[in-house]
Amino acid sequence: MRHEKKENRGRPSNKPDVIIKKFTREYDDSIWHYDLDKFPNGPYLVEFTDPTYDKLEKLYEKLERLNKPKYHENGRKKRTTKADKIKMEVTERAYWKEHYKLFPEDKPKKRGRRRTNRINS
Repeated sequence: MRHEKKENRGRPSNKPDVIIKKFTREYDDSIWHYDLDKFPNGPYLVEFTDPTYDKLEKLYEKLERLNKPKYHENGRKKRTTKADKIKMEVTERAYWKEHYKLFPEDKPKKRGRRRTNRINS
């Protein structure tokens, strides 16, 4: 009589199960990095390999860095100067320009009356 299914009889093996704690998963547009010791609930880093959003991401990071307050050595908060405010404004304008280029459906609708250029004749 032939058994198609092999049965494990006797004492179970003493080899411990190998648990992989660090690994990466690569998808077509991103790479997901996992480290279960560092963060057990999911990936700790996601790298996007799609270059269409790189400029938008860099502008967002620059805007966040400019909005973050700066401190003196003694712990007091530094004053936000007019030059800093201009940098923030220029970066924010560039960010929204790039955002609306990538997502034109997010652009706000224009409200109000249309301007007409009439020449007195």
